[in-house]
Amino acid sequence: MIRLRTKDMKFMKSCLLRKAAAMAGVLGAAWAAHAGSFQRTDVVADPVWVLHVDCDALKQTVMGKALLTELGKPEAQAKFDEIKSVFNVDPRKDLHGVTLYGAAKGEKDVVVVAYADFDAARLVSIVEMNKDYLSSKAGTHTIHSWIDEKKAEKDGVKPRSYAAIYKGKVLVIGQTESRIAEALDVMDKRKPNLATSTQFGALGANGNGGFIIGAARKLDLPGNDPGAAVLKQSKMFWLTGGESQGRAEVKLTLEAADAETAKQMGDICRGLVAVLSLQAEQSEAAKFAKGISISQEDKAVTAKLSMPSEEVFAMIKAKIGK
Repeated sequence: MIRLRTKDMKFMKSCLLRKAAAMAGVLGAAWAAHAGSFQRTDVVADPVWVLHVDCDALKQTVMGKALLTELGKPEAQAKFDEIKSVFNVDPRKDLHGVTLYGAAKGEKDVVVVAYADFDAARLVSIVEMNKDYLSSKAGTHTIHSWIDEKKAEKDGVKPRSYAAIYKGKVLVIGQTESRIAEALDVMDKRKPNLATSTQFGALGANGNGGFIIGAARKLDLPGNDPGAAVLKQSKMFWLTGGESQGRAEVKLTLEAADAETAKQMGDICRGLVAVLSLQAEQSEAAKFAKGISISQEDKAVTAKLSMPSEEVFAMIKAKIGK
């Protein structure tokens, strides 16, 4: 029988504690790095479109910091204080990321997946106070539904909202019970997710340096203007938006059926940029035109926008002010 001396036991305990602390640090760093990043396995396999905003990444940019400054001003602060008093959450710091996707073409097929630090019990208790509150089961999950009296009627009926809380940290919201149930099945890996998609599988596959990514397959758009014509010829759309060295960087890639169609699309895009550049030199349209470049590679046409982040934020702020 082997007997350990007291000093040996202390040494082993110390080693174990150091390893545990190191592991906790690694896990903590991993969570910090991915808390707001796009989770492909949380989206249905074959959506019509997907858009993700990494709020944690946005907060680290020049634009994000400027936005937080605006949201910290007295008038905005009062509104956030009110939100926190009711829901016990402050979106400015507690919201890490948001994914929106259209499971099909209808408005009711839109699902919102929000990743945040929130008080799940508080949210449920607030929803349960609604006089029209109902609940149902989807496997081990509870789907909550209610009627928001502030929403406009559709066909003489107030629309019902549906939501579920996944593992206490993810809020899933939609307009139909079936879409929420489907989203939960995907997150539970009981149904295929976006990582298995032939069309969308590349979205977020290798990570990205931006705070916005998105993609969409061919859409039926109204209108016959040049812009609509370009989009109608596109089989797929890819969007990334971020910031590099203080400049806002947005890239929109359109995939065509063949290289000739892509060339035509590129020519139309260049024409649209030229029209924008003819506006008054100091106008927002002209400023955007100066920052846009168009390129083509085989079947893909890419429009890139690069502008100082402070300038872009100022434009956005002015628009909101109007």
